[in-house]
Amino acid sequence: MTSTLVISPVEAVTKQEKQVTTDFTKYKTGMTITEFAKVRYGKTYKTQLTKKHGRIILKEKSPKRDSDTLMDYRYYLVGNEKSEVPEHLMTFFFTVKPKEKVYRLALKSLDFRGGNPMGVRQSDKQLKRGKQIKNGMTEQQLDKVLTGEGLGDWMTWSVADFSHTLSKRDMERMGLGQGKGRGKVYLFRTNHPNERLRIEMAFDLDKKNYRVSGAETFSSDQELD
Repeated sequence: MTSTLVISPVEAVTKQEKQVTTDFTKYKTGMTITEFAKVRYGKTYKTQLTKKHGRIILKEKSPKRDSDTLMDYRYYLVGNEKSEVPEHLMTFFFTVKPKEKVYRLALKSLDFRGGNPMGVRQSDKQLKRGKQIKNGMTEQQLDKVLTGEGLGDWMTWSVADFSHTLSKRDMERMGLGQGKGRGKVYLFRTNHPNERLRIEMAFDLDKKNYRVSGAETFSSDQELD
C-alpha cells in the first residue's frame, strides 16, 4: 500500500492545488496522531495534543467520535485556514482497537472545491456522444470515451489502510475486504449542458490499476457535499 501520488499539470492545475496535493501525500496511513501532529504543526505539535481516556488525541474538536465492539474512531477535518468556505478539505479517519491506546490513520481523503453551482472541482472532459461508462473500465478505456486526452482534474482522492489497527478477520467481519484501497472521483460534462456525470474509480490491488466502480448523473446546479 502506498500513498504516493504522481502529480501532473492535469491533476493539479493551480500552484495552490499542487501544494495542497503535495501536503496531502505527507500524511501516511498507519501514522499515529502524534506523528500526524508533527507533520501538520511542525515544532509546535506538542501544544496541539492532549490525552483523554488514556489516549493521545488532538486538542481541536473532532466532528465525530464513536466506537463499536471492534474499534474506536475519530474524524478530523482540515481545510483552508481562516476561510468560511474552504477551497479544499482534507478528512482524516483514525482508528484504534478498544483495548489498545494508540489511534492510527486508517483513511484520508482530499476534496477540492470549485467556483460553480455544484461547488466542487470538475474535469474539463466530456463524455462523447453515444458512448457509455461501464463498471470495470480502466483509466485508459475511460479516456477513449471522453473528449481530449486524459481524465482531467479529479474531484476527490482517497487512501485507506485499516491493517494497522484491524486483523484480517476483523476487516472481513466489518465488510472491509482487504482493508486497503485507493479511490478517485471525477465529475465530467455530458452532451446535456445541465447534466454532470460523477464517476467513482477504485484501485484494483490485484491488477494494479484504477477501474470504474460507479457512475451517477447530477444536475449541474445541484450542490454536492
